Amino acid sequence: MLQFNKSAPTNNNAVWIQTVNTSSNYYDSLELVYSQSYDRSSGSFGLFTYSAPNQYRNWLVITNSGSLVPIPSGQYNIEIYTTVGLEARTWAGANEVWATTTEVWETYGPATGSLADLIYSDRAFISGSNEVTITQYVSPDENGTYTTYNG
Repeated sequence: MLQFNKSAPTNNNAVWIQTVNTSSNYYDSLELVYSQSYDRSSGSFGLFTYSAPNQYRNWLVITNSGSLVPIPSGQYNIEIYTTVGLEARTWAGANEVWATTTEVWETYGPATGSLADLIYSDRAFISGSNEVTITQYVSPDENGTYTTYNG
């Protein structure tokens, strides 16, 4: 299960890719598609590849901005896809008047391109958006960890 935190500036996760593609730049453009388990809300956001898998290891290490994570907390179904023709958003392509726009840059406009290969699917837990701080207590004389949730 992957974990994302809305309050963190960046989120890092490692996923095990069953069948590794060794093509150059194959893992450069990734999109995560999510669906909330409770209310079935859905969406997607882009991922950056921190470390791509290769013929010797199957781990794909991904990172994303915490601000892209959806607001409601809870469990989600997620799928990670490679993308085709996804172009980076640039200010040159924006047609908004700077002084009047209220758009957040990371969510500005629809991305162009399409989803290609499904490379990973799993469950994810999203926290940090609408709940109080989670406190972990580590016992000094044992190896156990105790987690408490407030709220």
